[in-house]
Amino acid sequence: MNKKILLIPLAFLFLLFWGLTTVIFFAPNSSSAATIGNVTSVYGAMSNPIVGYGLVTGLDGTGDQWGVNVTQQSIVTMLSKLGINTNEASLYEIRDTAAVMVTAELPPFAVPGEKINVTVSAIGNAESIEGGVLLMTPLKGPNGKVYALAQGSISTGGSVAAQNVMPLPGYVPVSQNFQTAGIIDNGGIVEKGVSIGLNTFKTVRLILKNPSFTNSSRIAAAINAKIGKGTAKPLNSASVEVAVPVSYSGNVSQFVSVVNAINVKTHSKAIIVIDERSGTVVMGGNIKINPVAVSNRNITLKINGKRTPNAFYLKKGLTVANLVKALNAVGASTSSIISMLESIKAAGALSAEIKVI
Repeated sequence: MNKKILLIPLAFLFLLFWGLTTVIFFAPNSSSAATIGNVTSVYGAMSNPIVGYGLVTGLDGTGDQWGVNVTQQSIVTMLSKLGINTNEASLYEIRDTAAVMVTAELPPFAVPGEKINVTVSAIGNAESIEGGVLLMTPLKGPNGKVYALAQGSISTGGSVAAQNVMPLPGYVPVSQNFQTAGIIDNGGIVEKGVSIGLNTFKTVRLILKNPSFTNSSRIAAAINAKIGKGTAKPLNSASVEVAVPVSYSGNVSQFVSVVNAINVKTHSKAIIVIDERSGTVVMGGNIKINPVAVSNRNITLKINGKRTPNAFYLKKGLTVANLVKALNAVGASTSSIISMLESIKAAGALSAEIKVI
């Protein structure tokens, strides 16, 4: 089957880019002022993954169908604990419930009563968990202990692309987002925290959230200028070691707060972040693409190359932002956009990091 020729004016494509994927731009490869606390974390004060199994109810006929035995078993067990006797056979027609896994990150220094976000994902054959309610679910650590409880209404951000987004021949509406996974903002309540004994430390190691030799050197220099020469030294691109002054012995928490408040000029690298679930692309507005040709299913893309039949041409100096707008306009799905960007990067025509979340 021949590929379609998509020789469409670029200006026209830009007017239609909002149809499928939300695009957010920021300035890449720039230096910006930030506090050390915003760009680093304390070694040992890391978040810990916690997980649990639960049930989502209140679905509009999109829950697990008969055949997912774990769902029926869970409902029977839950009801029996509430003093209600039933059996799996009586639950044959139920389609408003889904079995799910619930995950979260227990932040460092978390205290009982603190609220955290949780992620919910279906494990059966549910079509969607949008609008459902997660029943109280214990979240456990690797040691089997319960650290948090999760409950609340789920939001998936799910939708199906409208059929009239782009009236091109052969355009097929696509499901924009995954509707079998969602989040509950502040849906978890910490029951037990994790202590690391910070006030006993003699040295504190700062871990850069975005490793860079330039930034680790700048952070060490900023600390030495504020606290005193020789206080900090960069160990590598990802960490800086800071000696705790005698005056802060036994009160390291206060010392860390002083260090975190120090301003530092950091270097930001080019990065493209893609949320495939919600269809959101966050990128620098000026990340350029070098000459390259990419073929993806029924679209062949050429940038500053020799013209050939059955190709979609974009001018030299094209940015990632321009490309994503154009692909959106012709009905490309988020997964196709991800595939094209990764292929362009693999070909050496894109100097930016791609993160798919």
